Amino acid sequence: MNEPRYGLRQEKNGSWTILDVITRVPAATDGRDLTGLDQDDAEDIMDVLNKAYLARRKSLLI
Repeated sequence: MNEPRYGLRQEKNGSWTILDVITRVPAATDGRDLTGLDQDDAEDIMDVLNKAYLARRKSLLI
C-alpha cells in the first residue's frame, strides 16, 4: 500500500487545494486548511505530505 494520501484539486477561482484522498476534505497543517494555494506551492506541499505519510506507514510495517 504505497498509495499517496494527498491529492490536488483546482478550484473554480484557479487556486489549488490539497485534499486528503481518504476523507475528501482539505488537508490541514498547524490549524490551517491547505487551500487557496498556487499550483507550484500546492504540488510541493503535497509531495512533502505524501513522503511523510508513506514514511510513517512504512515504519509501522517493519
